[in-house]
Amino acid sequence: MDGRPIMRLLQFVFAASLVAVCTVPLFPAMKKWAVIAPTASKLQDLSLTQLAQFCKGSQKSWPDGKTFTLVIQDPDSPEMRPATLALFGVAPEEAKAFIGKVNQSREVIKIVHSDEDLLRTVVATPGAVGLIDVYAINSSVKVLRIDGKLPFDTGYVLKSN
Repeated sequence: MDGRPIMRLLQFVFAASLVAVCTVPLFPAMKKWAVIAPTASKLQDLSLTQLAQFCKGSQKSWPDGKTFTLVIQDPDSPEMRPATLALFGVAPEEAKAFIGKVNQSREVIKIVHSDEDLLRTVVATPGAVGLIDVYAINSSVKVLRIDGKLPFDTGYVLKSN
């Protein structure tokens, strides 16, 4: 009995298994967040410190007098955890309670359910900026620099894995 067909089958199974294992990422992809504003906005650049002051409610209005609003998606999502920590200064599990406290007198932080809702809300709300995945950006908004950097620049602070 010739064992070549069995060897070929085993080689095929091994090769297929190797391809399957090699195509599965070993590390989750880094998500790049962009801070966006409507294209008509005069904003270009913010420091992370300034953005965090707005998010914490210690600064309420932009220099042009428009009231600050941050539009985000679910702050409990794993991708949002580093951004939540950077912007709100609280542990991710405390984010919703923090947002509730900041929003007591007026809605400073709006939570929406999709990228499309986020884009629409930022464009429709005077003084709003949003935090969105860079791959969801469209022509109705522009990306703001944070500490002089854009999302794909080395050292950009708002990314997560």
